[in-house]
Amino acid sequence: MTLATIGFVVLAVVVLLIIARVIYRVILGESMTDALIQRDNVAAALALGGFLLGVVQVTIPILSAPSQSFWQDVAATAAYGIGGIVAMSLTALAFEQYSKATGTDLHAQIRAGNVAAGLIAAAVYFAASEIVSGALTGDGGSLAPTVVFWLAGTAALIALTHVFRMLTSYNDAHHLNEGNVAAACAYAGLVVGIGMMAGHAVEGTFTGYASSFRSFGAMLLLVVSFYPVRQIVVQMLFLGGGFSLHNGRLDHEIEHDRNVGAGVLEALGYFAAALVITRIF
Repeated sequence: MTLATIGFVVLAVVVLLIIARVIYRVILGESMTDALIQRDNVAAALALGGFLLGVVQVTIPILSAPSQSFWQDVAATAAYGIGGIVAMSLTALAFEQYSKATGTDLHAQIRAGNVAAGLIAAAVYFAASEIVSGALTGDGGSLAPTVVFWLAGTAALIALTHVFRMLTSYNDAHHLNEGNVAAACAYAGLVVGIGMMAGHAVEGTFTGYASSFRSFGAMLLLVVSFYPVRQIVVQMLFLGGGFSLHNGRLDHEIEHDRNVGAGVLEALGYFAAALVITRIF
């Protein structure tokens, strides 16, 4: 890699991060300086951190693409970079609307300083970046498949999160609104894990919608592995609880004891399962 290439990549990342900060300012609806400096809002810092990490994730497929002429590289980076950031933001906004419909207004909770909401928002942005990054990697040079599988990944993220969180014995929205960080860690880990799976499902060479959607569906079916990870690995092996299909020790630790350690272990269980699956399949 030449010095000129390194300089171009660094400059592109800096410019895209500046653009991303402006976009995030519009999304959150308040000055980040006021939130972070004047009010010391940790929730806003977590959300912003997740957003910026997502921006970096989105820009990797763009900056790692084969180089053309200088101005072609500039045009491609600007178009796909800004487009990727916007797509990531739209996926996150769609998830946040779902969250609002199910009882948690993430933006309002973040402005109020709810750390649990900040954790969820950070996870959502990173999960959204995984989906956008996967779609950008596997578009085969055509815009239409990129958009189609980005939308499919977004829908899968929301649908699978909703279905899986129905397995808990406690009300996620209630505990997130109450600032239960243990519940937020578990929820955030699930969102990131599903985002990784959905992102992996939409990447790869586009070979036609029928075959690509079969591969997409097959990958997402493996999300069912998260359930035994939660109920057996985390609850039985790590927490020493007995086997239960529902409402076991893990749910009790998170709901009643607000055990952050249990929430972190659940989150890491999802992350580890997604990491193994996306590396093997």
